[in-house]
Amino acid sequence: MSLHQDKDERDLRAPIVSLSLGLPAVFLFGTPNRKDRTQRHRLVHGDVVVWGGASRLRYHGILPLTAGHHPQIGPWRINLTFRRAG
Repeated sequence: MSLHQDKDERDLRAPIVSLSLGLPAVFLFGTPNRKDRTQRHRLVHGDVVVWGGASRLRYHGILPLTAGHHPQIGPWRINLTFRRAG
C-alpha cells in the first residue's frame, strides 16, 4: 500500500491501531509531509503499531510483500486496522 494519511474521520484525536498477522512486511512511517524520507520498520506476525496525537497525520504505507509461507496463515498477510469512525 503506497504512502497515505488516514484523515477521513471526523475526529482525529483517537489513535490508529494496526495489527499484523501472517507474512512479515516493511512498514513505512513518514512525516506529515509526503516528500520527506520515511523510517522503515519490519513487522512480523502479532506486531501491533499504534500512532496518534502529533503523529496521527504522518504518511505511512507498506512495501510490496516478499513471497513466503507463514505456518498459521499460509502465504498471506492480514492487517487489521482499528480507528474511531464516528
